[in-house]
Amino acid sequence: MRNKILCLALVCTVMTISVSGQTVSLVDSSIMPSPVTYDPYSGNDTYCPQFTFTVKLSSKPNKKVYFSVVIDGSSSPASRALTSSSNSLTIGFYKDSSYTTEIKSTSNYSPSYYIAGSFASKTTVLTQTFTVYPRIAKGQSAPWGNYTGTFSIKLYQSRTPTGILRDTETIYYTAVVEQTVEVRVGPSNGTFDTGENLYSLDLGELSQGASASFGIFVRGTTGYTLTMNAASGGYLTSSTTNDKIKYSLIINGKSYTPGPSVTIDSQTSKALYSKVLLGTITVPSGQDVEAGQYSDSLNFTVTAN
Repeated sequence: MRNKILCLALVCTVMTISVSGQTVSLVDSSIMPSPVTYDPYSGNDTYCPQFTFTVKLSSKPNKKVYFSVVIDGSSSPASRALTSSSNSLTIGFYKDSSYTTEIKSTSNYSPSYYIAGSFASKTTVLTQTFTVYPRIAKGQSAPWGNYTGTFSIKLYQSRTPTGILRDTETIYYTAVVEQTVEVRVGPSNGTFDTGENLYSLDLGELSQGASASFGIFVRGTTGYTLTMNAASGGYLTSSTTNDKIKYSLIINGKSYTPGPSVTIDSQTSKALYSKVLLGTITVPSGQDVEAGQYSDSLNFTVTAN
């Protein structure tokens, strides 16, 4: 009997099962908080309008899904600047309402510098919302203008912001520095904050050659013109006699004749100004006048240019 060889052909069929993975995204396309007013002379930081962003998962996950978020793509704080022409204001974006932890960028790998989160396996809660707390630090040299900046919220589908960039969202921010100029008067060793709107000088006794000094304090966010007005024409007068006492006025080493609309200082550049001008009033002795109390009024006015 002839042997028969039986061949069994085994056919392997490769079956490909396509599984759609979950992806994260940002819900909104842009954020535009209300403008904030910044005072460069304030002794306090400016806490700007807060805003939120929402991370969304595409579907119920079979396993835990991680994500991380940064703001802007540069590690330099100066890159988070609001600009007006050639001037700028540095702004910080913080994770907490106590403004202790700044949200930085992909160049800063420390977990404290970015927002990290996750969606648990089998969760049915597919969105998470986060609040950002912006702040502009006090004492920045910012003259009058509207300061604007555009920033990006960057969402990564990974534990750290070095994985897959899934989505971005744009932030448009505006800070306003108002056009202001102010003038005060006070003691020659004073400052704007210690100055007053009305300041009296005691010149002492005429027989001794009266003299007194004072300060003029100008502060503003733009160019200005400082003028002096004195209707007397440089004389001290009294309500009890018709006599007049001539006096001299020197401001910052320059002699002025008191009168109407005398320009003391003028600046044309749009810049931040904080100036002190020192004045001295001198009354020469030996003037033959009746006894009495003599006085004059010098008015200083500042206007924006």
